[in-house]
Amino acid sequence: MAGSPAQASRPDGGRLNLWPLALVALILGFALFGDRGILHMLNLSGQKAGLAQKLEAAETQNEELRVEIAALRSDRRYIERIARTELGMVRDDELVFQFTDQK
Repeated sequence: MAGSPAQASRPDGGRLNLWPLALVALILGFALFGDRGILHMLNLSGQKAGLAQKLEAAETQNEELRVEIAALRSDRRYIERIARTELGMVRDDELVFQFTDQK
């Protein structure tokens, strides 16, 4: 009895078993596209690198702020410089000259 036309067959007349091929395709699909697949892991690796850079920048900024806080607590010259540049303050015995640009 001959096989139906819908069944795959070998040239020598025997049936071709597609289960191993389907199983390999399924395993490859999970290996590439699954939650623990290669593509997902590459994406996570890129995210990790970006977060590491942000963390390093935040730690650097944190250290700069610690230094500034220490200077504000103890360094009177630093406090005076901040008061003059950012707040526009002057001492009582100082005169301020303001010039306008004339074109």
